[in-house]
Amino acid sequence: MRKILFFIPIFLFAQESHFNHSELIWRTIQTEHFFINYHIGTERTAQVVAKIAEEIFLPITSLYNHTPDQKVSFVIKDVDDYSNGAAYFYDNKIEIWAPSLDFDFRGTHNWLRNVVTHEFTHIVQMQTAFKFSRKIPAIYLQMMTYENEQRPDVLYGFPNSIASYPISGFVVPSWFAEGVAQYNRPELNYDNWDSHRDMILRMYALDDKILSWNEISTFGKTSLGNESSYNIGFAFVNYLSLKYGTDVVEKISRALSLPNVVSMDKAIELSVGRNGKDVYEDWQKYLKQNYSEKTKYIKENLNEGKILFDKGFGNFYPIVSPDGNKLFFISTEERDYLGQTKIIIYDLQNNSFESLDMKVSSQISFSKDGKKIYYSRTSEDNPQGSKVFDIYEFTIQTKDEKRLTFNSRAGQPIVYENQIAFLISRDGTINLGIKNLSDDSIRIITKFKNGEQLFTPKFSNDGKKIVCGFSDKANQDIILINIETGKIETIIEDNSDNRSPIFSEDGKTLYFASDKSGIFNIYNFDFETREQNQITNSVGGAFMPTIKNDTIYYSGYTSGGYKIFAIKNKKNNYENNLYAQSRFAKRNISESDFQNIINYDDKNISEQTSNPYKTIFTTLSLVPVFRFDNYNKKVGAIDHLKFGTYFFSTDVVNHYNLFGGVTLNRLLERDVYLSFEYRDKIPILYQLGISPTLNFELFNVSRNAKADLTFPSENIEVDVNYGLLEFDASLAYHLFSSDDLLKLKYRISRYSIDIGSFVLRESKLLVPASSEIYFKGKAFDITFNLNAIKPSRVSDINPVGRKFNLIYSYESNLYNSTGDYEATETGLSPKLSKFIFHKLELKHTEHISIFKNQTLSLSFKGGTIFGPQMPDFFDFYLGGLIGMRGYSFYSISGNEMAMLNATWRFPILNKIDTRIGPILFDKLYGSFHSDFGNAWNSSTKLSDFKSDAGFELRLQAFSFYSYPTRIFFNGTYGFDDVKIKTRFNSDVDYKPQWRYYFGILFGFEIE
Repeated sequence: MRKILFFIPIFLFAQESHFNHSELIWRTIQTEHFFINYHIGTERTAQVVAKIAEEIFLPITSLYNHTPDQKVSFVIKDVDDYSNGAAYFYDNKIEIWAPSLDFDFRGTHNWLRNVVTHEFTHIVQMQTAFKFSRKIPAIYLQMMTYENEQRPDVLYGFPNSIASYPISGFVVPSWFAEGVAQYNRPELNYDNWDSHRDMILRMYALDDKILSWNEISTFGKTSLGNESSYNIGFAFVNYLSLKYGTDVVEKISRALSLPNVVSMDKAIELSVGRNGKDVYEDWQKYLKQNYSEKTKYIKENLNEGKILFDKGFGNFYPIVSPDGNKLFFISTEERDYLGQTKIIIYDLQNNSFESLDMKVSSQISFSKDGKKIYYSRTSEDNPQGSKVFDIYEFTIQTKDEKRLTFNSRAGQPIVYENQIAFLISRDGTINLGIKNLSDDSIRIITKFKNGEQLFTPKFSNDGKKIVCGFSDKANQDIILINIETGKIETIIEDNSDNRSPIFSEDGKTLYFASDKSGIFNIYNFDFETREQNQITNSVGGAFMPTIKNDTIYYSGYTSGGYKIFAIKNKKNNYENNLYAQSRFAKRNISESDFQNIINYDDKNISEQTSNPYKTIFTTLSLVPVFRFDNYNKKVGAIDHLKFGTYFFSTDVVNHYNLFGGVTLNRLLERDVYLSFEYRDKIPILYQLGISPTLNFELFNVSRNAKADLTFPSENIEVDVNYGLLEFDASLAYHLFSSDDLLKLKYRISRYSIDIGSFVLRESKLLVPASSEIYFKGKAFDITFNLNAIKPSRVSDINPVGRKFNLIYSYESNLYNSTGDYEATETGLSPKLSKFIFHKLELKHTEHISIFKNQTLSLSFKGGTIFGPQMPDFFDFYLGGLIGMRGYSFYSISGNEMAMLNATWRFPILNKIDTRIGPILFDKLYGSFHSDFGNAWNSSTKLSDFKSDAGFELRLQAFSFYSYPTRIFFNGTYGFDDVKIKTRFNSDVDYKPQWRYYFGILFGFEIE
């Protein structure tokens, strides 16, 4: 009657970062409406955020007539050379990275004014649109069904279908969420419609490539595609405000909160009287006509030169080698994200190119002899795992790379003879540093301390000065810095955005990009006459010029992104060339209401009191769960229903995380899970420079069943309850990078059985209920995971890259493997025997790109229990949903196992672009697969190995605009007859057959 019982959690987690930054010392500024939590080193940013947050509180909350129900916590970070903001609207929490955003698809704005207002708008607008309480982010509908298992020693089969689907508490498409967050209060002009934004929308409209109504509603595209959701959202929200009134954003938000509204189409219809998609399509027609009219003169006088390189959407920082033969630049080429750039070496003589996979994130500079290049890129090989810029030297001929700085946060390097200058970011301020290539000492040239920004420095021809972009509010000016004295001279300062300056070969002229005409073009500036001359006349935009042999090479924008152009350097005269950008909505509000924060001064502020951080927990979130779980085939349908909740909370700086779940059915069968994470200093380990995540987990599962007890004269059916109780304690730590994870775990587990009371029919004797423990286990696991899947927009549905998993376990168990009992003072107790062994399991998968959007995946899975044979309770199981799907999970088992898998995956529909109700269908992929493997004890032959083959359909979708919805259907045929003998000495014969699997989850991989 000892039966195998497994607990399969229906919530699945992705590998997350365990760089915990326990070295940080946190403090808090408390204002009337906010907590500003910051770590030492970000004092300036925190003080400015505290000032801005209070100033924009009333303007934003009054726009939506909504005030958060408690103080909002800001968390300020400056541990990475990374810029972003994130609003956790259910937690009333905002994270802000101190480095200023320098983004190739956006103009230059005051970072803190922009991001604080943007993220707080998210909090207020999203909460206005909530359908449920802030404490209830969603309701989960779940389902699990199981194989019809033939083995009598197995309580129920392994799952063959598994689904977890949310009913979201908010239904806000990405374009609206980001559109209103950028729109925020247009009177403030903190995040305005700049030339970059207009450029992206303009080129989409002119080339008839504007994203569809469905496409703008979710992320999951390339960097350009995702930015386009921001971009179009900003412009479309403005259009709605101009056409239907500036209170339309509140009306739409409140319509989205209605229970029966599951789409933006309906919310806009309720707010303005027309279906959202129809309004959007009308706007598209208006855009095309408007942009065509405004660019008519430019098209008639177009002067862009020719495109040299058009692969990919991101091609930046062109520079010509000293001999004039080759053009170097960075490019995304075929990749999907800006963080995946390569160096392209373009041969100007024969128009060929080669690419170097270096992930460079900066401009490139040559040594004087042209044999070496210098650049910066991020790395995380430091004790804290911070992703920071360092400078590298690359020898072109030998392809050897040498790292010049270590954890220096040095970006955008430029070389002159033996000197290298670069930008250094600290606490949201950028300064200019310089060092000799022959030593490690760094000298800081500028002394900025109030959030000033420098961009793309370039040496003058004599090496005594550096020209660069400069900003202390919005847009960029061009300045000249004396590297000996630090003296700054402003060269170009106007209301335009002037950027990417570079000296001519004779040093008499400066070339730069400017939007003074309304569109970015290349200009030159004569130092003697102080005259400026426009070189290009572009309908898209021209950026990042470099000049060699009277040819200008630049990064030009098209509807497909940034391409590399070449144009002859000559003086031009473009009359009447001013391009008028789009008009933006303003509210009718008295000037005094905003005057003090429009004309802000964030340099000289009164410092607010701070105190050591005291733990601030977010509100406990509850996610009600309704689950259909039919493992017990002998009970009524109502007993398959389970009800419960997930719950979670964290402190705002992520030192502590609590997550749990409990579900019960009418029979009081339970699934309980509790996890507590600690991510701060662990004594001794912290002193050793190690800061892992400490995690405690508790599992408790019970299952009811009926069992037949056999007596000499009768069989009695009794009620039986099986229980699993397990406690785990683990440490998780990245050894080399965020791709790998080492996990040490100690676990204690117990399996029990409770037998209900019963009456012997012949003797009328009442046999009281009894309880026993038939397994007590202790184990120590060492797990090493490597997840090197290449990031892409299809990495979920069709991954490329490598995954590796190795688990070593030492187990010391007490187990009643025979069903024997022994007499004790309290009666009969199960006879527990010791089973101590070492166990090793390995899985390695290579996902190889073979054709465009097609992959071949090759996988090996193997395991062994060292030493003498252990009872089948400890076996590896090789079939079912997570193994050879042509066979029942429990049909192939043993102390040893090995399995090979080959899968060919290919696209069927790469762009479905169809929405039904709350679900947007995105992509459909298919695959064919085959497995070859076996599990055994003591010995096996190749002829004993089993094989199967089948197909799978993967449908990638999104629900309620925000939740990834991944649907799969798998059919696999097992070719071999499998016969096993169970511990009850009964024979079970698994015949060849088709087996089918189905799932609706948040990802496709189940492991």
